[in-house]
Amino acid sequence: MKTGVRRSKILAKLRAGKIARVACLGHFIPAAPFHAAGAGYDGIWVDGEHRAFETTQTLALIAFHHLADLDCIWRPPTLEKTGLYRLLEDGATGLMIPHVSTPEKARALVQAVKFPPLGDRGFDAAGLDCRYSLPPLRAYGEAANRETCLVVQIETPEALENADAIAAEPGVDVLFLGPGDMSARLDCSPSPTDPRMAKAQEQVNAAAARHGKSWGRPIGSADDLRRVVDAGARFVVMGSEFMGILNAYRQAAADFDRILGESLADGGSSKDFVP
Repeated sequence: MKTGVRRSKILAKLRAGKIARVACLGHFIPAAPFHAAGAGYDGIWVDGEHRAFETTQTLALIAFHHLADLDCIWRPPTLEKTGLYRLLEDGATGLMIPHVSTPEKARALVQAVKFPPLGDRGFDAAGLDCRYSLPPLRAYGEAANRETCLVVQIETPEALENADAIAAEPGVDVLFLGPGDMSARLDCSPSPTDPRMAKAQEQVNAAAARHGKSWGRPIGSADDLRRVVDAGARFVVMGSEFMGILNAYRQAAADFDRILGESLADGGSSKDFVP
């Protein structure tokens, strides 16, 4: 039965035991989904936790993902129930929720973003997620539950202790290790080569594997990509507009220095910088 619900490329990859290729985006860049799709990505994780998006920008950016046939995993700044599932109604393929440290919190998230009988999400069936088609509710709910991705972030020692119980929650699809927050709490480097971080990855991988779930994390180099894939990660975030701009400017600055015979870069933001 046709429901209008788009098939998730990320979930299809994970269910096939393959690596889901995910980029990161923190600003309203309409072209980003098209460039990512052309580069072979399965989806983009959009950071609405640390970056501000106007409502119209959110709607438009999710729609651009649909036009590019690319998954949009939105990290929202709220845990309010209707605020979460409204993003799904607007067409987000899934949600990434920060600081999920207990199975109770994971269970509450499932209740918010999954339809009955798995959760308690409210029905509308008139959004982009079903192509505004008002499909039969039961078929629509089943399709949405199957193709909607819930990613929970493991970012604290408490979350590590509870990783097995969190992974055991029906409706949780991915455990996502947040290396920044985790490293600050473990007093270590976010690098997968750091022994403490490597141990945390082992714990998350073991919990995910025991319950047939996937895990992942962001990385920034080909060497780290190999390391985390070898460690069992399947939801891998690599590539962002922030790092792209930063690296492009640094390379251009180095070219300026080389050609002009001077060095003006200070390695960071200058206090005399005028925008």
